[in-house]
Amino acid sequence: MSYRDITVHLTLDPRNTARTQLAIALAKRFAAQLTGFYTVPPPNVPYYMGEYIPTELIQKQMDDAQVASGANHEAFIAACTAANLPHRWRQSDLVPVEALRIQARASDLVIVGQPDPSPNDPGAIPYGTDVLPQELALQAGRPVLAVPHQGIFTDLGRRVLVAWNGKREAARATHDAMPLLKGAESVVLLRIGPEKKGRTSLEDGADLLRRHGIRVEAVAAEDTGLKVGAALLAEATSRQCDLLVMGAFGASRLRELVFGGVTESILSGMTLPVLLSN
Repeated sequence: MSYRDITVHLTLDPRNTARTQLAIALAKRFAAQLTGFYTVPPPNVPYYMGEYIPTELIQKQMDDAQVASGANHEAFIAACTAANLPHRWRQSDLVPVEALRIQARASDLVIVGQPDPSPNDPGAIPYGTDVLPQELALQAGRPVLAVPHQGIFTDLGRRVLVAWNGKREAARATHDAMPLLKGAESVVLLRIGPEKKGRTSLEDGADLLRRHGIRVEAVAAEDTGLKVGAALLAEATSRQCDLLVMGAFGASRLRELVFGGVTESILSGMTLPVLLSN
């Protein structure tokens, strides 16, 4: 198994260049084709003011959006050409989650950005991306690589932390990350707290990776009272990891929305790229 087709999401977002460079690095590593998938934002018209805004203003916003799309298209093509990388460009005016859900099913890996977790202006968050990583992880049927809103990540997957709780989502994420794990210098399979009845054990999960030729350290960490999301990020930091692999929404989505959960906690406080799978 390898990644032969990687999609990177681009939109009206200053982080496009950083995501593109990371996507190019991964595509070159796996000899993959890279798809730049651009979602065009609609006119920014508050619903309560729609009838009062001149048509000319709406048209100007649409024209500006197309100009921005063209500029990003040129930048993407130039970067891929300079890297001598097979590439293509796709564009959609659908809501990003819907557009990427469709595109993802013809890709091996989808790279998206983390929404700004604490924006000064919530209206400045690119259209439709406020819940993009978590929604896409549920709907895409493919692994989703979420890149933090801040920081420079020119490469990843050298030192990997895999969150393991023995559930289906963790097994799915571990398998989906296999191409990265095989090339890693260090892989830690981490369980927090005691083994739970009815789940696949930490050692059985580690043995599977070893049979794939992956050198893995199986670690059972004590429950220190920290929430699991915070504990995972703390472990990743202390081990100088550059990638966290985890299953998305091991509990029901409704429960996580009401009570909070590991996925939401990680995606709001992430300090390193996170590969999500469900």
